[in-house]
Formats: sequence, C-alpha cells, structure tokens
Amino acid sequence: MVFRSLESEDLFHFCARYSHHTMNHFAIRIEQILILLLSIALLLSHWHTLKAKIRKLRQVLKVYRPRKWKPRSPSDCPSCKSGISLAILKPNSDVVPYAQRKSTRGRKKGLSTQGHACPNPNCDYFGITDQRIHALVGDGKRGIRKHIQYWKCQGCNKRFTSRLHTPLYYLKSDEGHIILSLMLLAEGCDISVLVRCSKHCEATITRWLERAGKHSSLLHNRFFRDLVLTFVQMDELYCRVRQTGKMWVWLAIDPVTKILPSLHLGHRKNVDAMAFTHDLKLRLKSDCIPAFTTDGLRGYFYAITAHFGHWFRPERARTDHWQVSENLLYGQLVKRPKRGASKFAIMRMLWGQRKDLNVILKLYGFASIIQTAFIERVNLTIRGGVAPLMRKTWSLAQNPEHLLLHVEWWRSYYHFIRPHESLSVLIPGLRKHRQRSPAQAANLTNRLWSVEEVLKLPLAPAFS
Repeated sequence: MVFRSLESEDLFHFCARYSHHTMNHFAIRIEQILILLLSIALLLSHWHTLKAKIRKLRQVLKVYRPRKWKPRSPSDCPSCKSGISLAILKPNSDVVPYAQRKSTRGRKKGLSTQGHACPNPNCDYFGITDQRIHALVGDGKRGIRKHIQYWKCQGCNKRFTSRLHTPLYYLKSDEGHIILSLMLLAEGCDISVLVRCSKHCEATITRWLERAGKHSSLLHNRFFRDLVLTFVQMDELYCRVRQTGKMWVWLAIDPVTKILPSLHLGHRKNVDAMAFTHDLKLRLKSDCIPAFTTDGLRGYFYAITAHFGHWFRPERARTDHWQVSENLLYGQLVKRPKRGASKFAIMRMLWGQRKDLNVILKLYGFASIIQTAFIERVNLTIRGGVAPLMRKTWSLAQNPEHLLLHVEWWRSYYHFIRPHESLSVLIPGLRKHRQRSPAQAANLTNRLWSVEEVLKLPLAPAFS
C-alpha cells in the first residue's frame, strides 16, 4: 500500500478550513433556534387573537363546504310511525233530506240552522250541518236575558242549545265581556291587565282563553286541509315558559296568501322538526310539493326529505328504499351572528336546482334570492299579538299547554278576523282598497269574520 503523507503546511490549511466551516454551521444553527424561539413567543403573545381568527376561518370553510347530510325517511319520523293523521268521522251522506220526508203543510222554517247538527248518535241526521238536509228547527230562546237560541231535531225530538260545541257553552258571563276580552288577548294585552280593568278573576279569563284555543284548533283542522302551496318558509321562535324554561314556537307561512298552515311548540331538536313537518304534510294535497326556504338548522333538512318522496324497491333488493322527490326544492339561508347582529349570510341549495327556485320566486314577484323575510316578519307580528311571546316581559305563560292554546286563538284571529295590509286590493273604479284576511286570500272564506262569529260557530270534535 502507498500512504500519502501530508506536509505540515497542507495540514494547517485543512484544519483552518474545517474549523471555519464548523463555526459557520454552528452559527447558522444558533440563528435558526433563536428565530424559532422568537416566533413561538410571538405566537403565544397573540394566541387569543390567532385562535379567534382560526375559528372564524373554520366557520367560513364549513359554510362553503358542500353538504354531506344523508336524507331521512318516514321510518325516522315518530309521527309517521304512530300514524298521526287528520282523519275525521264523516256523517251519513245517504240520508234523505228531511224536507222530502215531512209534510208540505205547516209553517215554513224562519231561522237559519246552517252549521248546527243534531248531537244524538242514534239519529239519522247526526252530524249533518247542512240546513237543506237536517231536521233542525227553532225551539225558542232561554236564559237569564232570554237571548240563547235553542234547537229541536224533528227526526229524534232532541232539544239542545245553539251554544253546544262552542266556547260559550254553559257560560253565564255576558257575551260582550267574553268577546272583548278574547279580542284584547289576541291584540297583545296581558291577562293581568284584563283582571284589573274588568270584574272577572284570572281563572275565569284563563278558562275563556283555553276554550277559545281548543275551538280554534278545531276550526283550523276544518278549513286548512288539502292545501295547494307553491312556496313555504319555516322558522322557529324562541320563548320562555315558567314550568319548562326555554322553548320554541315553530311556524310555517305561505308568502303568497300569508296563511300559517302549521305551528308546533317544543324544543329545537330533530324530533320537533319531524312533528312540525309531519303536520304540514297532512294539510297539503297528496301531490303537492312546495319549495322550501329555512334557516341553517339541520333538522329541517332531515324532516323535509323524510316527508316528500316515495318508496321503491330496486332490483335484487329485499326491502323498499326511500327516494326523495325530484320536484323538491329546498334552500337554506345560513346566518352567522356577531354580538347579537347578523354579520354575514350564506345562501345554499340543499336539494334541487337554484334556477328552478328562482323561476318560482319570479312568478310571484319575489327577489331571486334565498331568504326568510316573510316568516321573520310573522315572528314580529306574533310577538306583538301574544303577550307571553313579547321580549323582556313579565307576562310569561305558566305551562306549555296554556301557551299553545293562546297561540292557537291568535292564529284564528289572524286568519279570519284581522285584515292583512299587504293583501288589500284596489276596488275597480274607486280609489279605495278592500281589506282582506289571509283566509280570504287563500279562498277559504269570502268575507271578514267577527270575533262573535268565530266563537258562535259550532264545531263538534268528531266532525271538525
């Protein structure tokens, strides 16, 4: 082997270069460590601000991220499983009109008995409200002031009061006091104010309100069925109840006619969204599939996709599969609040095409945007009409049942009695407008009702 020997001068230069390279490398390492430590210290000093910005960025990315929610089916709805429906007992339609059975002699009927029916289940005319068919005639007036009309069924000789199946049944108070109190309760007046201004105690006025609420629920079930709606907005309204704490009132509105087809009182969970949408589905025609717009609550997506579709069985499948309807259009308006105010909003389509929704909106003169302005305006209206729903008030409902009956009575007042300013139409040839109610706009009635007419309308529970 041949070994190469290094001279002293070459060895000196080699060591000098090696030591210089090592020192430079060590200095660079020290500089990098110092920069890293300074960066960490800077991040720690601004950690709270950076954390807020990261959270905001995650929210924005979450909004713009495509939805991956899985549609549900009726098997996920408790109301569909329990078989809740609006089925009613229909009266006998094959009976011969009493005018053809009785003799043509005698005095003709002088009082209108339309809307009243014989309450005797063994009578052939049981439950028939048409005065051209049933056998009701007047049977005099009774009571302390002799103002309560009585009826008599000529088919079974059953006598009963005209107040049967009305909120006024078996009440001895003056009708004027009852009508005025209920009208003020639907205009936002508190029960405590009526107690101070009238001679009636709180329990009496509460009993009137409960009766009016139950009667209003039957009235809603009679008129609001087989509806054909093109566009529906839904939202939930926050409220507080003394016994249960915070709750939500779920509302749906048709922006065209301004009717409120469905409402629900409960919590802000998927079960409540299912029950609320199930009630709306029962009031629509079987082939009616409206377009929906809501806020960003996920429960709406699950409830809407579970009720608007059909079952089918694919090839080589052992069970039926749920298919959401292709005609369904559903958009959400996602609001991101900051310190109580809405900072920005994102519009997104969860089912269907945006252009198809724009066609429906332009058809009725609405802006081509996904919005919930109409249902938000109804939230303000109901807060002004129901005292327990007002903000920062001592007028809280004692229990959910009482609050629900109060809202039911307000809804009947809103639909049939109170005219809606946006629904007024110009009278041809005159410079005047004819006021209309939401029930008139939906062709459910042809006139404005009074509180007395609503309270005196008989509604049997089995035939409502």
